[in-house]
Amino acid sequence: MHLFLRTVGFSEFGANDEEKLIKTAIKSAINTNSVILNKELNRGIVLVRTSEKTGICIYGQYDGKKFKVEYYYPYLLGSASSESEEITIERHIDKESYAAVSEELKAGVTLIFYVQNVMEYLDFMVPLMHNNKSDYGTFNLLTRNLSEKIPFNGKSVVLSALSVGGMILLPISKNQHQIKKYNDAATVRKNLLAAAKKGDEDAIESLTIEDLDTYTKLSKRIICEDVFTIVDSSFMPCGVECDQYSVVGEIHDLIVEINSITGEQIYIMTLECNDMFFDVAINSYDLIGEPAVGRRFKGQIWLQGAINF
Repeated sequence: MHLFLRTVGFSEFGANDEEKLIKTAIKSAINTNSVILNKELNRGIVLVRTSEKTGICIYGQYDGKKFKVEYYYPYLLGSASSESEEITIERHIDKESYAAVSEELKAGVTLIFYVQNVMEYLDFMVPLMHNNKSDYGTFNLLTRNLSEKIPFNGKSVVLSALSVGGMILLPISKNQHQIKKYNDAATVRKNLLAAAKKGDEDAIESLTIEDLDTYTKLSKRIICEDVFTIVDSSFMPCGVECDQYSVVGEIHDLIVEINSITGEQIYIMTLECNDMFFDVAINSYDLIGEPAVGRRFKGQIWLQGAINF
């Protein structure tokens, strides 16, 4: 079973329940002609909506009569869109799923996330292949082209995330002067990161000195203060898989949805983390503490994203 299936309300599901759900969903989609299909590649997806924003996406081969399942994954539809300087998409080795690498200056890191809208990506790429004549066939030509890692510029991304465990932290008290000081510093840092990316040596030196000063201040304060009273938010890679992160972020919005199949409660929080906004879904059974707007969420997430092609 998928590790993050419980995040959308299937904490008590076993292998037999999983197989039954997938078979029922595929049969219903074929009968109602609601399979999202790319006819040239004979690839399709079936969406199982379990609440307004969450569900399961089933991907496989489909010839109009028979649907052969290749894999599935739980998803959360995000609400916050952000512009990305450059996005590179690459297929996973073991299956026809895709990961995207996005240059995100706000977070100061390169984001890697699981691509949700794979059919839109294939629909976008296939017409580009018609200009290339090959004996390999459309799909093999597409696969060969994907290995070239062609970057896309100026595309917006809607990020979302799933979490199998987290806790609620109290907010850090800040006055208006401190908030303005932080926002001004964030703007300066963003400009320095943009300049450093272009090779500006002065910007690189300034960022290096800033990081050293920050490390020195933290080293002194951590002796007598808790780290979460110093660090307001964080966004760091976590684990061996590239699209998983450890985050601390402020909750700006909170909704509660109920899985229509199991009745389990799902918290969907809009987080601000390192000046980025994205939604996180977590099963109420897996969250320690009571979420509320203004409080902070700390946990490990699996990052997903829908790219606007």
